[in-house]
Amino acid sequence: NGIINLNPTIIGLNEVTITALQRLKECSFIRENYFITDIFDENNNDNTNPLFPHGCVILSKLPLIEVFAISVTGRKREAIVGKVQLGSTIETCIYICAHHATPYKKVQNTQLRAQQIRDVIDILEPLNHPFIIMGDLNLYYEFEDAIVIDNKLIDAWAQTHFSDKYPFNDKSIGYTFDALKNTLIPYYIPGACRQMRLDRILFSHGFPAFAITPCNMWANEPIKADNYLFPSDHFGLFIDFVLEKTDNNEQSETTMMSLSKPDPSAEEILRHNAQNNNDQRPYRLGLIRTTKALTSHVFWLGAVALGLK
Repeated sequence: NGIINLNPTIIGLNEVTITALQRLKECSFIRENYFITDIFDENNNDNTNPLFPHGCVILSKLPLIEVFAISVTGRKREAIVGKVQLGSTIETCIYICAHHATPYKKVQNTQLRAQQIRDVIDILEPLNHPFIIMGDLNLYYEFEDAIVIDNKLIDAWAQTHFSDKYPFNDKSIGYTFDALKNTLIPYYIPGACRQMRLDRILFSHGFPAFAITPCNMWANEPIKADNYLFPSDHFGLFIDFVLEKTDNNEQSETTMMSLSKPDPSAEEILRHNAQNNNDQRPYRLGLIRTTKALTSHVFWLGAVALGLK
């Protein structure tokens, strides 16, 4: 229902299992409206399958002109790329990349994540079309915003929330992993309390489009109002954009945000974050907190086993 309600033109999904892909294909809404980056054999359940145990998938209402995978450093799971044409001419073709970076809050992994983004860019840049990289990039540390600055990318959330220009100036942080709001998280990570902007939508420099509304979140509500279950442990992101301004008047200037170059205020915040490398510690809970969290977790597991949850 989440995809149906959002009704996106293009969506990138991470951690899609073979079973989940089959469920997507069984959905009449998906079958009737989307092309799928189906570059693997669903009947192959061993570790040579890109979806073993899970992988990235792109759904697109626009025909997929080209689909390919990109191998990234230190990761068996490949980034998946689809080429689509946004407008009426071949010049409006873009590449969409769904990428799931190496997880965990470890300093050594920050270098790996940065290299993985660079691996994707090194393949896409020579193709001479604008591109978008999106997904769970696992940017745990604030200083990992350097990935955006160093590669001259446009961070959709920062661009449309960290600006000084209304309505893109609410300065909302945009935590997509939020253990304080997403009640699913503490049940599988006992004691979790972190809030992080792990997921991103990144546009290549010069991307010829304008955001018509700020980047927003979806799948950020519980499945049922009285239940702890959310669609995922991460909230999704979406952004609506157009290729051209609808007019040249002053109102258009104030209600759209260019995605072709970084907004000065947003870039300043990202640069400040990139220089904030004080906290390079791995994430660990204290002994007392861990004990309390695990005790509570054991009781919850028992309730689930008895059908009480």
